[in-house]
Amino acid sequence: MSLEVTRKTAGMVLAELYVSDQEGNNATGDGTKEKLFKTGLKALMTVRKEPFPTIYVDSQKENERWDIISKSQMKNIRKMWHREQMKSESLEKKEAEDNLRREKNLEEAEKITIMIQVCQSHNV
Repeated sequence: MSLEVTRKTAGMVLAELYVSDQEGNNATGDGTKEKLFKTGLKALMTVRKEPFPTIYVDSQKENERWDIISKSQMKNIRKMWHREQMKSESLEKKEAEDNLRREKNLEEAEKITIMIQVCQSHNV
């Protein structure tokens, strides 16, 4: 379900995303006011690349629902996002190397011929 939401959201161009620790859900959210993300990291992971849209978070002020994410929060989330991107790239590279190795092993395995000799002993 989460991957499906990510794919759908990634295809849209969002000018703003909404995040709420209290009401959001990373599994079912899509970043709209109706379906909030729970974390800012999920919002950035969904967008996948910079420049990021404006991210709104729960406001700490009375009578205000939303506030733009603070620069320090955004900086921390960007750092986490960057680390996740590096992990993802590393994982993709490892998977590609593993696939290449498997293909070579299969090619080598196809060259192997097994011959079976049947020996019968006669007991008289």
